[in-house]
Amino acid sequence: MTHTTVSCGSSADRRRPGRLFAGLALALVVLVLAGCASSSGADGSGTPGSHTRPDEQLRQTISQGLMAEGRQEEARIVALGGSRLTRVEAPFLRTWAIYRVDYRQSPHPVQLHVATGGGRVELLTGVPGAFGRVTAADGTAVGDASAAVALARAYVETTRPGGVLTYVVGRVEDIEFRPGITGAAAERRDEILAEYRPRIKEPAAEASGKGFTATVYVVKDKALQRHDIGVTAKGAVDDRVKTLVPDLPVPYTL
Repeated sequence: MTHTTVSCGSSADRRRPGRLFAGLALALVVLVLAGCASSSGADGSGTPGSHTRPDEQLRQTISQGLMAEGRQEEARIVALGGSRLTRVEAPFLRTWAIYRVDYRQSPHPVQLHVATGGGRVELLTGVPGAFGRVTAADGTAVGDASAAVALARAYVETTRPGGVLTYVVGRVEDIEFRPGITGAAAERRDEILAEYRPRIKEPAAEASGKGFTATVYVVKDKALQRHDIGVTAKGAVDDRVKTLVPDLPVPYTL
C-alpha cells in the first residue's frame, strides 16, 4: 500500500499564524490606547488638546458677554465642560435667541437662562427687566394671542430667580406636592386640589387695548401664583402677580 504524506511545513512555519494573530492583537491594543489618549479631555474641560464642542464659538460669545457685564460666575458656568447649552423655543424673537444653561456636575445643580443677539448678551435669570431689553433690541412684534402666550410663558420661565423652585402649571394636578404626606398636610393638599381644579388653566391670552393680557399660573417656592401679564405689540411686559396659596405642601428644595 502506498502512503501519501502531506507536509504541513516546518514547525516554524506552523507557528506563523499564531505569531500573526498576536501581532494583530498588539496593534489593536496600541490603536485603542492611542484613541483613548487623543480623546482625553473630550468633556470640554478646557485642557490643552481637549475636544472642541460644536457650540464652542457660541459658548465663548455668551461667556465673554457675561464677563463684560460683570457676571463672572455665570460666565464661568457657560464655559464649563460639563455644562449643557439648549436653545429655548421663542417664536416671537426675530434676531435674538434664548438659551438654557444646565450644569449638574456639582452638589448644587445650576440652571440659568441667557439671551444673545446683535453682538450683545443679556442674563435673564433673576433679572425680569432684561427680558424687555431683549425684545426691544430684537424688534419683536406680537400680532396675535398665541404669540402673546409664548412670550408671557417664556418671560416667566426664563427670568425666574436661580435656586428657587419655579414652574408653570396648566392644571392643579401639575403642582408637585410632597409625596407621602399625611394628616393636616394631606388635608390641605386635598382642599387646594378641590378649590383650584376648575380655576387653573393652561396659559392663555386675550386682546386688551392695543396689546394682549396673558394669564399664567405659576408655582414659586411654596406659593401658587396667578400672573396677569400685559404684552404690548412690541413685546414689552407688565407682570401683575397675585398669590393665591402661600403655603403649598411642596418640596422645599429643587
